[in-house]
Amino acid sequence: MKLITKYNRINIIATIIVLLMASICYYFIVRYVLIRQLDNTLRVEEAEIINYIKTNNKLPEATNYRDQRTSFEEVAQPVVRKFDNVKICGQHHHKDHDSYRELSFPVSIDGKNYKASVTKSEEEMEDLVKMIVLITIGIIIFLLLILFITNRVLLRKLWEPFYGTLQSIKQFNFSNRQNIPSQKTNIDEFKDLEVAVNTMQLRIIKDYETLKNFADNASHEMQTPLAILNSKLDLLIQEPDLTESQTKQLQAMYDAMSRLTNLNKSLLLLTKIENNQFKTTTPLQFDVLLKDKLNQLEDLINAKHLTVTKDLESFTLQMDNYLADILLNNLLGNAIRHNNENGVINLNLTENHFLISNTGPAFDFDKSHIFDRFKKNDGSDGTGLGLAIVKQICDNYGFTISYSFQNNLHSFEILFR
Repeated sequence: MKLITKYNRINIIATIIVLLMASICYYFIVRYVLIRQLDNTLRVEEAEIINYIKTNNKLPEATNYRDQRTSFEEVAQPVVRKFDNVKICGQHHHKDHDSYRELSFPVSIDGKNYKASVTKSEEEMEDLVKMIVLITIGIIIFLLLILFITNRVLLRKLWEPFYGTLQSIKQFNFSNRQNIPSQKTNIDEFKDLEVAVNTMQLRIIKDYETLKNFADNASHEMQTPLAILNSKLDLLIQEPDLTESQTKQLQAMYDAMSRLTNLNKSLLLLTKIENNQFKTTTPLQFDVLLKDKLNQLEDLINAKHLTVTKDLESFTLQMDNYLADILLNNLLGNAIRHNNENGVINLNLTENHFLISNTGPAFDFDKSHIFDRFKKNDGSDGTGLGLAIVKQICDNYGFTISYSFQNNLHSFEILFR
């Protein structure tokens, strides 16, 4: 979920809750004010009745209008003056009762006590309250609409520098070394973010150059002494007066030196792929390249009496020729090396995927780590970098590679799209 969407939801929900609570309070406040106003009207009627009695020494006539009524009732003791809400049967058939506000107060004439009651209809007040509530709801809806549009338009405009910087970070890579473009903004936080990103970019590039130079120099400098050691070991092994024990020790040293040489080459290749140093791509007839690689490995396939089944479609793939050769060499090499005697290798190639399956014993480690560096079966004489290189090549071209083991078949599938 985007930040603006999250902010809009929280902001609008909070606004709705606040406005609803405010509307409820507003309703009761308005109703209270109107009731007080209605009570003032009843007090005026009370004052008029009392003045009439003082002037004429008799009760005024009782009235029974739609919105106001007055009545008088003789009582033994003076009543307590009070306001009250009462329900009176209405004059219209569609209403059972009408709500009235009533003021009861004592009056006396010639020593007789009376209870005077003045009632006034609350219908007009209720209609006014409903109108005020409807107007308030309309204003709330209008404000929410304005708030939503403002958040959608103005906040998106406000956050443009942030998204511009974020997009620049996503597009940054070590191959072009372009600086992250500056964003026009007068917001201090975004300015601080831009400064921090540029500082981080310079530091990353500097560290990257340092590591790259170290890896290149170390790999290059190791090649010469390794080559010298290999040649010296070749000469020593060829000495005629060596004992069997010395020959075995020299052979072990020679094998270890060969693995070290292969490891150095593999690490150097991984570094170059990660540094995006293979930029050029050429259209490759992938099925032809696969058939050529099978012909090159034919002796190894025959040595283990393997059966190869092929289902290959002809299609062209944009890829560096050297990396394509490394990719197929590692996958086919693993399928041969880790296969059983008289095993099978199944190849399926379409314009969408390449699937290679081979028989062989299950690995003695978690298959989710199969593409990790230096992950290999116990006793394997490989470097443990072959599949890591395959994964890095696939990532470099946006391919998706996956591994599965079912029915005693190891399967590697590469999705080109």
